[in-house]
Amino acid sequence: MQQSAARVFGDYIAGLSLDDLPIDVVGKAKDCLLDSIGCLLGAYALPLAGILDGFVKDVASTGTSPILGSDRRTDLATAAFVHATLINALDFDDIYRKGHPGATVISAALTVAAHIDSSGSELLAAIIAGYEVSGRVGMSLTHLHPRKTIHGHGTWQVFGAVAAASKLLKLDPIQSAHAIAIAAANAPVASVMKTVYGYQPTMAKNNFGTAAQTGVNAAFLAKNGFEGPLDIFESETGFWRMAGAEGSDYDRLSTSLGQTFEIRAVGFKPFSCCRILQSSIQASVLVFSNAKISPASDSFKRLVVTAPSIVCEPPFNQPAPKDAWAAQFSAPYAVAMALFEIEPGPAWSSEAWLHSDAVAGLMAKIELRAHGRQSASGAHHAAIAQLQTVDDQVFEAEVKIALGEAENPLGRQFLEEKFRRLAMPRIGAVRAERLLASITEIRDCPSINHVLTLLGPEEKTMDALELRQCDKTCDGRRGCCRP
Repeated sequence: MQQSAARVFGDYIAGLSLDDLPIDVVGKAKDCLLDSIGCLLGAYALPLAGILDGFVKDVASTGTSPILGSDRRTDLATAAFVHATLINALDFDDIYRKGHPGATVISAALTVAAHIDSSGSELLAAIIAGYEVSGRVGMSLTHLHPRKTIHGHGTWQVFGAVAAASKLLKLDPIQSAHAIAIAAANAPVASVMKTVYGYQPTMAKNNFGTAAQTGVNAAFLAKNGFEGPLDIFESETGFWRMAGAEGSDYDRLSTSLGQTFEIRAVGFKPFSCCRILQSSIQASVLVFSNAKISPASDSFKRLVVTAPSIVCEPPFNQPAPKDAWAAQFSAPYAVAMALFEIEPGPAWSSEAWLHSDAVAGLMAKIELRAHGRQSASGAHHAAIAQLQTVDDQVFEAEVKIALGEAENPLGRQFLEEKFRRLAMPRIGAVRAERLLASITEIRDCPSINHVLTLLGPEEKTMDALELRQCDKTCDGRRGCCRP
């Protein structure tokens, strides 16, 4: 009898060894970690951070798990919820063929690693396990129609959280399989067609917080003997049905698992808005640059952006977003912010820019048109920007694959600068640099908690007594014990 997909995943998670993985896969895991931590820290500039802090005070103010970026502690599952919500808050987090896997993988991995004080190599192995399992489940869900009535990434991204947590807890193959099954049975509902594509995008967005929380809980339940249905993926009543898909590509779940790597398909955003808009923004910036015209100038009368039809429909075509959540999905607003060279990140969510007359004036000159074309992969949202001047000159620029997609990657230097911009306002320039260095060398770090002290809002130093009592061995250069 063929093994169930849950059993296959359980064997994979338990048997994964960092030493057997290609160098570029391990390097990509470091990039994913860096980008997600930067997004997490950057989100503290949003009012959402205060909402989450109040939530923790009300319902989970006791516990030993640190909430990274703050001095507060809570229980494990709540910490995972907060971390995932913060990582995705700016809509600046990583991208994949679909979804934002880092929000659930990295949040769960950091939360559990901090709880048990994992090593850097253990953290990286867990991150890779999370991306591989969740990516395969996500891509196994098949749809006959591109615009679905049931849609949600948190539903399948729960598997990134549970795989990462299971790996860190060193669950055996059977325990890991049960953890996967438990997570599947408790995955959040697919709600994006209402939370994003409804009347107004809301801060509920992708329910990644619940996905991370559920994944962590599932791993600890399995660790203590709780069991789930190991045939959760198979048959007409399998997970695909629960997730609102129209079918399941079962081969996609396990074929070449451990030989081809989903994490290689992860990209990183240069702009803090929905991935669907990145090509439209970049084409618009390029056409103004080519024409040598300022977007604040009166010398142009119209910018026509021709993009996939989805960009020309709500919520993406809304010209006057009322808040930060609507702004993340507004093509006219995102294009205007990029043309005015406003630094992507928290500034794009500020009330000043949301209600700026200059931004409103520029948005009024932007016209969206649908081209109906699709790239071979169906995921790049190619766009053409046409600039029309008052003296009837026409300039045009096309972006077929947005910079930041895995097929057109951002360089490491860009990722580091993005991290600095997001991290420095929260933890300061010195600690941001040390944290960057620590993540770069994290494979060799024996204690993740010594790295995570750099994420607190205030400087923490170890006194002589603490240094003598520390049982970890490191040279101080990796963000661990300071000499």
